[in-house]
Amino acid sequence: MKMKKMSIVLLFIALLSAPSFLQAAHCDRQCLVDLMKDYLAALVAHDPPAVPFDRYVKFTQNTANIPIGYGLWVTASGGPSEFQIYAADPVMQQVACLVMMKENNNEDILLGIRLALRRGKISEAEHHVVRQDQLHAMQNLKKPRPGLVEDLAPEDRIPREQMLDIGLSYYDALTGEDGTLAPFALECERRENGGTSVGGKKETPESVEAERDFAPPDEMDPEMAKLAKALSAVPNTCEGQITAGVWAYISEIRNRRLLVIDEQKGLAVGFSNFYHDSKLKTMKLKGVRGVKSVPAFQGTFNMPAIHFFKIKKGKIYEIEATGLVLPYGTKTGWE
Repeated sequence: MKMKKMSIVLLFIALLSAPSFLQAAHCDRQCLVDLMKDYLAALVAHDPPAVPFDRYVKFTQNTANIPIGYGLWVTASGGPSEFQIYAADPVMQQVACLVMMKENNNEDILLGIRLALRRGKISEAEHHVVRQDQLHAMQNLKKPRPGLVEDLAPEDRIPREQMLDIGLSYYDALTGEDGTLAPFALECERRENGGTSVGGKKETPESVEAERDFAPPDEMDPEMAKLAKALSAVPNTCEGQITAGVWAYISEIRNRRLLVIDEQKGLAVGFSNFYHDSKLKTMKLKGVRGVKSVPAFQGTFNMPAIHFFKIKKGKIYEIEATGLVLPYGTKTGWE
């Protein structure tokens, strides 16, 4: 009898000292964030058993379906840095992050991850790894914008169903070339792979730390110069830029998945796959003074993407996105 009581006491002590995600099959928000941080640490340590995987876990990295233990489980070498954004959804038992990490000892990567839990164990893991050659404006990747990590005041929150609709409306706005289809705040700023694509302060060659070539106007291809001039005249707002038609070269956006809704932070995290078939040769611009049409961006490719939408009082204020350039027709691995 004494031995039985001692075993019960030892089990109780073990449960108290165990990580929160092992204490209960249902993870609350903090539990999900802690699990993601433990996952990142396990990646750097190359130690998959350090986190609880479901027996039938599905894992993709840059759309490739591979076994746990491969990909970043081999090459991750450090981080995360100060740039860390977390969105956790206790209702759907999913958590996402966007962080700056190191790979192969000293190479910077922007890493987006989604984890889904089933009965307290990781049943889905999804990596988006954006490497140095696709990163821009490294100063924007030193630390996250405050709005993306701050809690929303209770009066600024909206129901999760409405957050879901707003996140999905962004893709409708892009494919419909109509910025009014999504509720953008006037102050909305979108960054992609670090670079500011609309809103905020427009970047100049001097302000961008990424190694990029900026050809002087007299050395620039005439057609590209025309496009650059037109883009400089496009409204610098999320709504106005889309309505102007500068994203018309996007053929289609498939596999739109709004999977993580973080009501506390006001974050909705979407996963999607952009198709660019290069069939459109000329884009007709709307409302751009002095320019009616420009050559469409040419390049046949897919771009699996992650978008973190900051939603406050029913409007999109900030967007932090990743995008991977992959061969045309590449599937996401989650169709």
